[in-house]
Amino acid sequence: MKRLQKVAVSLLLAMVMVLTVVSSAFAANAKSGTVRVGVGKADITGPITDISTGYNSLGDLMKGLLMRLNARAFIVETNGEPQVYVSAELVHMTESIKPGVLKELKKRGLTQYNEQNTMIAATHAHSSTSNTSWYALYDLINGVPGYDDESYDVICIGIADAIEEATNNLAKGSVTLAYGNTDIDTYNRSLLAARANKNYKSSAKNDTQESWNSVSKEMSLLVFKQDGKGDVGLLSFFPSHGTSNGITNELVSADHKGYAAYYVEKQKGNGYVAAFAQAETGDVSPNEPNKKDVTKAFKRPADVDKTLDVIENEIVDGQQEADAALRLLKGGKGVTTINLSKTAATNYSVVDFSDIKVDKKYIGDHYMPYDDIDNARTAEPCIGAGIIAGDEEGAPVDNAAEGAVKHTFVKNEDGTYTKQKVDFNVIDLSGLEKLFDPLWPYAMALLKSNQFDEEQMEKVVVLAVGHKGWELTGKPLMEPETPLQIFRIGEVALLACPFELTTEQGRRTKEVVQKTLSKAGVKHVINATYSNAYSQYMVTREEFAEQHYEGSTDLFGPWSGAALTQELDRLAQDMVKGQASKSTAAMRTSAPAALLYTYAAAVPTPIDVNDSGKLVEDVKSSYKKGETVTAVFEAANPRSVSDLRIAGNKDLVPENYTYMKVQKLVNGKWKTVATDTDPYTYTRYHNHVSTYRINVNWLTKKASAGTYRLVYKGIKKDTLLSYHKVTGVSSPFTVA
Repeated sequence: MKRLQKVAVSLLLAMVMVLTVVSSAFAANAKSGTVRVGVGKADITGPITDISTGYNSLGDLMKGLLMRLNARAFIVETNGEPQVYVSAELVHMTESIKPGVLKELKKRGLTQYNEQNTMIAATHAHSSTSNTSWYALYDLINGVPGYDDESYDVICIGIADAIEEATNNLAKGSVTLAYGNTDIDTYNRSLLAARANKNYKSSAKNDTQESWNSVSKEMSLLVFKQDGKGDVGLLSFFPSHGTSNGITNELVSADHKGYAAYYVEKQKGNGYVAAFAQAETGDVSPNEPNKKDVTKAFKRPADVDKTLDVIENEIVDGQQEADAALRLLKGGKGVTTINLSKTAATNYSVVDFSDIKVDKKYIGDHYMPYDDIDNARTAEPCIGAGIIAGDEEGAPVDNAAEGAVKHTFVKNEDGTYTKQKVDFNVIDLSGLEKLFDPLWPYAMALLKSNQFDEEQMEKVVVLAVGHKGWELTGKPLMEPETPLQIFRIGEVALLACPFELTTEQGRRTKEVVQKTLSKAGVKHVINATYSNAYSQYMVTREEFAEQHYEGSTDLFGPWSGAALTQELDRLAQDMVKGQASKSTAAMRTSAPAALLYTYAAAVPTPIDVNDSGKLVEDVKSSYKKGETVTAVFEAANPRSVSDLRIAGNKDLVPENYTYMKVQKLVNGKWKTVATDTDPYTYTRYHNHVSTYRINVNWLTKKASAGTYRLVYKGIKKDTLLSYHKVTGVSSPFTVA
């Protein structure tokens, strides 16, 4: 019954949302005049157990919390017309989240926000949770298959909270743009594919230096100021995969961009809001290449510096982004600063990305000699078999060399080309792929993969995820509907798309759109990726032909990069003309009737039958600075916290709820000095018979000398409808 009620309410709210979007008049018409700005922040940490990790590795589930996840909202309102950008610390901005947020806002009476003027993006933190998509593809490819409505609801409520706070904080002000190059340690994790791009040049002396040089080092900041208050927030765009925490990580965290935000906010104080968003990140890693072979797994900070704890990986990488942002904020040499004019516009369009005719002017000379550029079209979304090679970040597959699994084109004596299909018998496979080697042709026939080979060119199609006649379900695993959006704020433009753009594809797109928007006075363009939905990678034509990990997961075929440039340029041209762009498709606004739920989301959170809060393993009496302190307690199921937050019970779950505290003895009283928002604390749950136990941990590297204790905070479920707070306290200990 609860599910049916949810569906009915969703349908009614969807109708209201459609009417509101239709009535919106802001569109691409530029508005000038009075400007108000507002910033807001809210927690979006949902379930931290029995939910998939952001690496989507089968069987891997989250088991605790390292740093909380947050959403940060930034509003620019010009003559009463708002534009809101939200940075959410999530691995993917699944297509389900934006409609859920808009429905939640409308329930609160905030009807000024709609599809056109709201841009919601993910930071691509792989240490965040998954299981929130309405597409079967992303529900199935997870640590635990299925959809988690508890996680989804907490995320939508939290993002709406951030937007509502920013709305309530609106005040007259202005926005400043600051941008410049940085020396942040990021590297190209797909260097061999990048080298295939036409006009690619490098003067680097070795592969490691080339890998560092061949990605964008530019950071762009939007700085939000209010009259009488000054600087109240910043929004940073810089490309760097959210993979500082490795694939074996089982602790929910916002990764290095989350740490950067935490650090800047702590430095600035006074409710300052800082967000670190993504740009053209598809082939950019914060991790260090293997100096002997850039195709081997990259090394994280703790792999390079053995004095580091693994929880410090995100701190090391995040500190670099935080420092770069603070330097840009100060201005000076190498920094371009523009006080943005009080002119704004937005344009939004949804396109069916599986069937776009691409004008060859957007292809230019970036094509293969065997391509028919006069008939270039995007293709039905398909995943390539090349994914079995994995990537240098440590993806959960490493069963062939990158670029080995692809079709090739052989030139004949008469100048024509013949497609030579992949021969799995000559590829050095390992793992499950080797075991299933003889079955590949039969599996691909069953999945109807072969019929899409021609339009996908070099890609060896393994799964046609958009095929409506897919054998196993009769429905597509994902839809090709793709939201594209442009925000113009004075002289800067944000190009929003749901893709992971590689460095070169991002550069090509920006170059074209910048030229168009310059006619309207735009001087700087930013790729605001992972926005409004998630549709895998987007690579150049040359990179697609290489079929590395990124190319094999570029869903829409060899011309998708050129198609993206073309479609965003269409929006830009319409914006210059002052007209709204047409859509050729529509995004889903409510969940499908049938969803596969995860086992934890499908049933009510169990009643806790243990002695929650009881100390099981105590701390030692003393520790040296730099050691990790641990206490173990009987624990309540942490999912009750999400249940109560969704129910709006702020007595038991206030906005500043924490699962743990570090307290210091000061003048005879215990003072809280750290909670689970601190990057040096973490909790880990583990099963004990049919109940939970929790390890409360504190890495003391930043601790001052003194006497401390660890505190566990939980919500115990007594019956189906009753709960109460529980607390566990360790013995005192000293740090010296």
